[in-house]
Parts: sequence; C-alpha cells; structure tokens
Amino acid sequence: MTKENLIEIEKYLKGKDLSSAVFAEVYDHFVMQISESMVKSEISFQEAFLQTKINWQNELEMVKADLFSFKRIAKIEKGILQDRFKKMMMIAFLSSVIMGTIFYFNENVYLCFQGALIAMHLLFLMYHFIFRKMSFSEYQKMIFHPLLLRNLLLMLIILPLTNIIFSTTKNLWEFPLNHMFITFSVVLQIQLFYFRAKKINVLLV
Repeated sequence: MTKENLIEIEKYLKGKDLSSAVFAEVYDHFVMQISESMVKSEISFQEAFLQTKINWQNELEMVKADLFSFKRIAKIEKGILQDRFKKMMMIAFLSSVIMGTIFYFNENVYLCFQGALIAMHLLFLMYHFIFRKMSFSEYQKMIFHPLLLRNLLLMLIILPLTNIIFSTTKNLWEFPLNHMFITFSVVLQIQLFYFRAKKINVLLV
C-alpha cells in the first residue's frame, strides 16, 4: 500500500471518533486485512478497502453512547465503554455497601472514611485543574456523566419511598441508604478523574 492509501484508511477511521487505543487496534486490523485481500484476491486497494469496510460495518456503526447521553459513538467503542462502566459501578456499589455498613455500626468511623474519600476527590479535581488536564467545560460534562445521572435518578426514586416506609424517623441523616448514595457518587467521580488522568475514554469528550 502507498502512503496515500494509509492516509485514506486513517481519515476514514478518524471519522468514527474512536478513542486512541481502539483507533490504533482497528487501524492495524484494517491495514492487515486490506493487505491480505490485495495479495490473496489480487484486487486493487479501493476494492479491498471497500470489502474491509463492509466486514467492519457492524462494529463501526454509529450508535447512541448511553441512555443518558446524546453522543454517538462506534458500536465497538460502546461495547468497551459499557464493560468499563459495569466495573466502575461494581466498585462504587461495593464501596457504598461497606460505607453504609460502617455508618450503621459507627458513625464517627464512617465520617473519617467519607472525609478521606471527599479529600481524594478534591485532590484529583485540583490536580486536573492545576496541571490543566481538564477544562471547566469537561468538568461540567463529568457532573452530568451518564453514570452519575443514573445514580441521581435512582436516588430520586428510592429516597421518597424510604421516607414513607420509615416515616417515624424525621432525620434523613439516620438512613444508611442516603450515605450509600453519597459514597456511590463520590467513588464514581474519583474513578472518572482517574481514567481521565490516564487518558482512558470514559465518555467525557
């Protein structure tokens, strides 16, 4: 293949808005498959390129990134993101269960751990702003990240129900579930900051 051919492949894949890691992998596959088709089938670059695009059309189809997102990304990217989101939510869920349990047995110990999590969150935030790893507009997008919006929606549904069920308790602070939601959100944001620092795609931009 010529340099112009490689540029054409690169231009096509860049139009799919793939993250750098996925782009590099798919690009290598495209080059390899096109080269093999040109040699084995004795066809031109354009024919082999078209054949490869057809073979990849399902994986590179542009779909809605998430129920709470208007961004459209390639299906292959969505699959990777959804797997990453599941792991992030599992870590946040386990953390919230642990923190809810700690709050139930010892409120003072809970406050120490929760303070440490919030401090970690603020340190990540300062790091991103001081070293210009994230713009303010990107931070705004993080606040309305699909994972956080799901948690907010769930909280708006569940909290009124718990207030009705446990109507004898007027102080919402006494519900461990409230603190579990707080922990869930904070741990999710910490993970989002971490992946952003590592330049790993989490649907921020």
